[in-house]
Amino acid sequence: MLLLFALPRNAGTARADEQKDEDAETTKPDPTEAMAARIRKSVVIVRASGRDGRNDGHGTGFVISKDGLIATARHVIGDRRSVEVELPSGKTASATHIHAITESVDIAVLRVDANNLTPLELGEADRIRDGQSVMTVGYPRTTQYSFYRGLVSGRHEIDGLQMLKLAMTVEPGSSGEPVVDEQGRVLGIVTLKSTITANEGYAVPVNHLKTLLEKPTEMPISRWMRIGALDEGRWDIVFGANWRQRASRLLVDGYGNSFGGRSLCLQKLANTQPPYDLEVDVRLEDESGAAGLAFHADGNNRHYGFYPSAGNIRLTRFNGPDLQSWTILHNEPHPAWNAGEWNTIRVHVEEDFFECYVNGERAIRSRDDALTSGKVGLAVFRGTGAMFRRFRVGKDLPSGFPDDGQIAQMTQIVNAVSAVRPAPQEVVTKMKPHARFAARFLEQQAEQLELKAKRMRQLAADVHADQIRTQLLAELKEEEPDLLMAALLVAVLDNPEIEPATYVRRVEQLAREAASDLPDDASEQQRLDTLNRLFFKEYGFRGSRYEYYTRSNSYLNEVVDDREGLPIALSVLYMELGRRLDLKISGMGLPGHYVVQHQPKNG
Repeated sequence: MLLLFALPRNAGTARADEQKDEDAETTKPDPTEAMAARIRKSVVIVRASGRDGRNDGHGTGFVISKDGLIATARHVIGDRRSVEVELPSGKTASATHIHAITESVDIAVLRVDANNLTPLELGEADRIRDGQSVMTVGYPRTTQYSFYRGLVSGRHEIDGLQMLKLAMTVEPGSSGEPVVDEQGRVLGIVTLKSTITANEGYAVPVNHLKTLLEKPTEMPISRWMRIGALDEGRWDIVFGANWRQRASRLLVDGYGNSFGGRSLCLQKLANTQPPYDLEVDVRLEDESGAAGLAFHADGNNRHYGFYPSAGNIRLTRFNGPDLQSWTILHNEPHPAWNAGEWNTIRVHVEEDFFECYVNGERAIRSRDDALTSGKVGLAVFRGTGAMFRRFRVGKDLPSGFPDDGQIAQMTQIVNAVSAVRPAPQEVVTKMKPHARFAARFLEQQAEQLELKAKRMRQLAADVHADQIRTQLLAELKEEEPDLLMAALLVAVLDNPEIEPATYVRRVEQLAREAASDLPDDASEQQRLDTLNRLFFKEYGFRGSRYEYYTRSNSYLNEVVDDREGLPIALSVLYMELGRRLDLKISGMGLPGHYVVQHQPKNG
């Protein structure tokens, strides 16, 4: 429902004056247009670009300080993307810093190199009334500039967050628009459009923006671009697309710039002299897509690809840049493929043939010899969104699937599990030699034996937990325990997919970044100052603000990924970085708190 601002009238005006006012009504300026024109002076266009320079995101933002702070919706800027802001003057300015950002409430504040801007006043969210008239001004994707009138129709909880429910037009590209009251004060930020009800949207109340601005953690855009980036010493990206990593997974989306949207992610250091095995777990966002393994790659257009494609299992020889140079060697469905789930695909390469496997079952044997050597890695086609985990290459890789004898042994073991009480420690001990098969095998048993399903899953968890506890105890028994590895193993207890080595390398990379800024004869104070700048200023590590008690704040891998967590988790990370910079950082337990202190070598 669209409402108009009420025009003030003087109750003592004579009837003749009233008639004169009515005659002049058509010449009075529209207050809606006047308000929109005033707000427009503070509204900007926000564009995020991918690594290939193409526009990957579009939204609206608004000025909140004269010296270049711009507020918008978090999802507008994406991840690891450069951001440009078209100012009200028409000039374009690149974002130089991410001034403040939060995933949980979908707000980002950018800094651009601009001065004398016109900021909007931030209002009070607790004074918003249901039915209150509001306006949005912005740059939806379908138009160059627009403003809409409507009202706040109520509150609505989405993912645990109380949102303002708006009865008004919200279009694609409206994300980041300010919701303002009759005085032009910001009450909220548009972040969602209803996919069910026409002319309905949702906005984050402005108080969340205010909270974010109280303790910003400004990060240079150069650092922002590296968050989640693949290790350049390990991977080569060929033909673009958006490759990144999180929680020990490789993620990809977007189109590569080769024919068919092809993109490759090739490992640099792998030894690929036959015989060797190549394996990865893959999960597609859409089974109509295509993503999997690449091998015998020349680093450009020539390689083999083994991957699921639109419900089939496909083997293709890519001899060049276009369809005419590609040869499909196999393209059929396979019963072992589980649509919509994680699947393991594997290639075994010998001198004169290679074999391709799906979830432990051989699908293809080929003697095609047009390509005989090269790099190995991952491939994606047609802009498919995909996730990869447990990428492995080497000679005689142990299978992740049990053979008939191992299945028989595990079946015999689990048949002793009662449906009404947990498996005893003796059963856990017997399953230890089969730890890498246990979870998959027990899930299959659970599907077949509904009465035993709960205890089978418990056993899988027990085997995993026992394995991690063994590693953790062994680590703690060392003369000098590795605190970083121990903390990561604690995270693995609840998330078996975490690979601690990935995060050890990330921490070492952070330490190298700090060391690279130091002279060879750097003093302790210089090293400490550099560590503080990198940790708090450039990467913006901070205590959690919105979901303090969530488990994620205790998992060190997520603290590294998200740059926020509990004080004790941040302290562990800070101490480990300090140790790698030859700084003695000690922990101190205080009542209800945990802090760290630097202990200089000279007292």
